[in-house]
Amino acid sequence: MLKARIVSGILTRMSQAGLVLVVEDEDPVRRYTVSLLEDLGFTVLQASDGTEAIAILREHSTEISAMLLDHSMPGLSGEEVLAELRAEGLSVPVVLTSGHDRTSLERRFAGHDIAGYLQKPFRAEMLDETVRVAVAKRAQAS
Repeated sequence: MLKARIVSGILTRMSQAGLVLVVEDEDPVRRYTVSLLEDLGFTVLQASDGTEAIAILREHSTEISAMLLDHSMPGLSGEEVLAELRAEGLSVPVVLTSGHDRTSLERRFAGHDIAGYLQKPFRAEMLDETVRVAVAKRAQAS
């Protein structure tokens, strides 16, 4: 009986975790992040650059619960992706990921609505907590 309740609780948590878009140009980092999120019960879409992220968001913005966005990428930077989303009226909670410290990111992205920050390398616990806060923000906005 206890085992069935535990399994039921895990399945419920997984089904409620949400759909997360991971935007990361470094393949090993993206694969690691996707793997962690899936282990935490999230469904994950992935983009290797800002252009691909915008295309995915155009198609799935209402379904995506949160986006992990690398702030520094070749092509479109995280800041340019955010500007494009704003211009198109697409809204999704954004968690910025970066090797830079949070304080400098907060200053740089002060004009944007950022749901959270993750400094690389991050641990699974911090990823889980930060993404769940962003997903909850999306749920509250609905």
